[in-house]
Amino acid sequence: MRSNVKTIKLTTWLSLILIAITYLISIKRICGGNELKWLPDSFLLAVFGGAFASMLVVLICEISKYYQNRESTETYLVSHLYYLYGQLQVISKNIGFFIEQKDRMPQNSLIQLIANVEAEMNAIYFADYAPYKKNNAILTEKMEYNNGIFPVIQQFMQDCRLIEIAAITDEMIRIKKSMGTDEGTENNVSLVLLKLSEQVQEPLSLINKLLTRIDQICHGRYNWSKRRDDLVKGIPDNRTDMLELFLQKK
Repeated sequence: MRSNVKTIKLTTWLSLILIAITYLISIKRICGGNELKWLPDSFLLAVFGGAFASMLVVLICEISKYYQNRESTETYLVSHLYYLYGQLQVISKNIGFFIEQKDRMPQNSLIQLIANVEAEMNAIYFADYAPYKKNNAILTEKMEYNNGIFPVIQQFMQDCRLIEIAAITDEMIRIKKSMGTDEGTENNVSLVLLKLSEQVQEPLSLINKLLTRIDQICHGRYNWSKRRDDLVKGIPDNRTDMLELFLQKK
């Protein structure tokens, strides 16, 4: 979008300059000013008038392209926010499942989900949404994500990686206990999971509010409330349900 905006500004100024020159040549011709024999006013009028007409066509095409790109980028933002919300919901479901199991949590169980979330976070953060007007409502929401929501999700992702450290710590305690050199409790993973189960609600709430506002700005174009409900309903409560659903398929 940035290139569109720059091109529109450039072609606008060039169009104004060309139409001004064309107008001045027309006035000079009407008033009967001195005319160069080797560069007649009719020739200059044809050149600058043609250049203005061509530049005007370019300007119209760029404006049309700008509106198409703006809507496309808005859809890009919403689709990635939708996927980000879904991945955080899956993480939340997985955390709840491991808390209920009260058993050893497999190491690296959330690594792929964390990688997916981080990729979506950056895709949204660096999305090229640069509308012509700086007071654009969607741009305001985009800046809210970059400055307010992104750091919250980033911190949550960093905290999610503590699960692996907690799992290693618990394993070390179990080894020491088996050797009779430690009497500590092996509940670091459980404590981390309990904290994360509460912490994940903040980014989920922030993204939901952001998508709700964007959908309102776009006059319900993305039907976010229904898509959100369908998304949440479509995520099984735990991994056991996922396995049972898969085995039941014919």
